Amino acid sequence: MISLKNSSKLYQESCEYLPMGVSSGIRKWSDPLLFIDHADGPYFVDVDGNSYVDHTLAWGPLIVGSNHPEINQAVSSQITKGYTFGAQHQLEIDLAKRMVEILPGVDQVTFSNTGTEAIQSALRIARAKTGKTKILKFEGHYHGWMNNVLVSFHPATSQSEVTTASCGGQPPNDYADTLTLPWNDLEAVEAAIEKHGDDLACVLMEPLLANSGCCEAHAGYLQGVVDLCREKGIVSIFDEVITGFRLGLGGAREYFGVQPDLSVYAKAMAGGFTMSAIGGRREMFDVLRDGTTIHAGTYNGSSFNLRAALTTISILSQPGSYEKMHAYGYAVRKHLEAEAKRLGIPLVTCGSGSVFGVHMGRETLPQNYKDTLDSDTVMYKKFHRAMLENGVHLLPDGRWYVGASHTEKELDLVCHAVTESLESLITK
Repeated sequence: MISLKNSSKLYQESCEYLPMGVSSGIRKWSDPLLFIDHADGPYFVDVDGNSYVDHTLAWGPLIVGSNHPEINQAVSSQITKGYTFGAQHQLEIDLAKRMVEILPGVDQVTFSNTGTEAIQSALRIARAKTGKTKILKFEGHYHGWMNNVLVSFHPATSQSEVTTASCGGQPPNDYADTLTLPWNDLEAVEAAIEKHGDDLACVLMEPLLANSGCCEAHAGYLQGVVDLCREKGIVSIFDEVITGFRLGLGGAREYFGVQPDLSVYAKAMAGGFTMSAIGGRREMFDVLRDGTTIHAGTYNGSSFNLRAALTTISILSQPGSYEKMHAYGYAVRKHLEAEAKRLGIPLVTCGSGSVFGVHMGRETLPQNYKDTLDSDTVMYKKFHRAMLENGVHLLPDGRWYVGASHTEKELDLVCHAVTESLESLITK
């Protein structure tokens, strides 16, 4: 059994000075809590000296791996020119131009720092554009931690189809204009638009439900929602904080062949640096140009973040990058499913190759968040710990991230760890 003595000691000390012992509450889902010393390529090394193949990718951003020499050089060079300017510079034009080139149906972009910020700006743009106030989201979809969207994220079965606060400190007035539906039900969307269309500013969703099991959209569903919105003058928004620059260079727009009015990008676009953006049709940004509303932020467009994003996109633009990532992920999924079947363990996987979900205790694919509640989370927790013991670092919710730094070497290590870990579940 690996030693986590130093991580445990640091956690106890951390709890003395940080209210949760961590800087983001969601990280407390991980058990055990690791303290990382350094990272390189597809590996994390903790403060106890344990090395792990990293399939968390820092919850998604590290798509080209850690300590990438090209990003290091680019950011180091840029930092010597200044940290942030609070003014305009060439990199803003360069990155915006590159994004417009590679994102289907995107005419212009505007920059921010986190997915949460960018989502709020997209909602404001939609409301200013339509003159309406209500927004429609879906159960299990995560759009950041602001009160108006942190609702019905992981509701209990009894709270299904009711817009419900996801934590304490959320006054009902803050989400009074937020409607919630189960995902993958186009008829339900049509009925909601028929009922609330005159007040509905936008429909917001993850195009692949990465935050709740990596449930895949039904054939025609994404386009169906976008079409319904266009017919009724409602803004369609893809939350591509996870899928952007991960499913393909053009994100979900490219991968699924669907072009909503707006898309929000973050995480993978800057390879681990703090960066987000909103992209969409030119006319969507008229309300910024004419001063109807504003998009602001002191750190928007910070030069070294933009340099990191340009460099990350350049690395990902190399031929075969996405084919290799997806092939790796699908190989892991195939091995997981085959070994589970051999051992008589119910298990399914869903999603893509570069981000996918593992569901134990199921024999059919989950179609929405409610379906994921039938997964055996107790068994997955045991599997998660066994994988850690076998040298693979995973997220606690069944989500796996694959990056460009994962190679055949890591694939062999991971597949061996999967076999060892699954076998340990039936021998205990």
